[in-house]
Amino acid sequence: MKTGVAYFGVRNPEWVRKDMQAIREAGFNYVLHTFSEEDLQYYPQTMKDIISLSKKEGLGVYVNPWGVGRVFGGEAYTELAARNPEMAQVSEDGKKLVAACPSSPAFRGYMKKWIEAVCSCDIETVFWDEPHFYFEKNNPSLQACYCKHCSGTSKQKSLISFLAFLTEEVHKLGKRNSVCLLPPWFPAGLENWNEVAELPFVDEVGSDPYWEKGDDLAKVQKSYGEVSERIADLAKKYGKEAQMWIKNYHIEAGTEHFITEATQIASGAGIKNIFAWSYLGSKYMDFLRSENPEEVWKAQIKAFSLARARSLGSRV
Repeated sequence: MKTGVAYFGVRNPEWVRKDMQAIREAGFNYVLHTFSEEDLQYYPQTMKDIISLSKKEGLGVYVNPWGVGRVFGGEAYTELAARNPEMAQVSEDGKKLVAACPSSPAFRGYMKKWIEAVCSCDIETVFWDEPHFYFEKNNPSLQACYCKHCSGTSKQKSLISFLAFLTEEVHKLGKRNSVCLLPPWFPAGLENWNEVAELPFVDEVGSDPYWEKGDDLAKVQKSYGEVSERIADLAKKYGKEAQMWIKNYHIEAGTEHFITEATQIASGAGIKNIFAWSYLGSKYMDFLRSENPEEVWKAQIKAFSLARARSLGSRV
């Protein structure tokens, strides 16, 4: 069984090594390293070193384009659309937005360079995290994109074309592709998940139906149950690996058991590739920090231990 955790924010290899040892000793066998625009510009060799030492510590490595172009998930800042206005998504009223357009040839050219840099590292899988068009949670009426490259093309078609391009480039360089789909309640532009799973160079499909602050256990059970089953069925239908993500950030004190429940639900759906976002309950980024990060970390370690036991039992 694959059990992994996202890791970001530290670029000192000596400190990273200690954290990778702690992750491995906690029973995890994978880590996801974020690789942002900043990393590509300023830390490419450092990232290669960090990935190499992660492998030496016995961890398989996933890498994602953290916040790149604001087309992918993550808190990292992006400057692509600002520096390259021809890349920008355009709102219905003609306003250029802060996100790059997946249909832009210039953005695709940038992503090709990103892929080449990442795939030169000792990684296993490129993790395409929540590919989407620009949207704002508090302003769902704001829609994009109306640039010249998207004229007359649906968001679904544009994103599928984009993912086909990305995953083929990764495949050419001998690495795997994992696509994490935003849960159905986000206006992301990818409504037909079958078209993602059908792509020939997509190796695994997953999702992250994270709960919001104030949600109760029943809502967690419902969302994780529905999405886990959907992902498991999709993976089985198209011969892909299924993956689910467990929320380890913004966890309110007293709700750490939601982590155990979500992990068990995903495992119960037959999914044997489960990752958590992120290390130590996101303790070191105050925007994401859980109220009791140490308890979150303990809860996830225990939840994965139970899931591994379930996985081993299913082989008997």
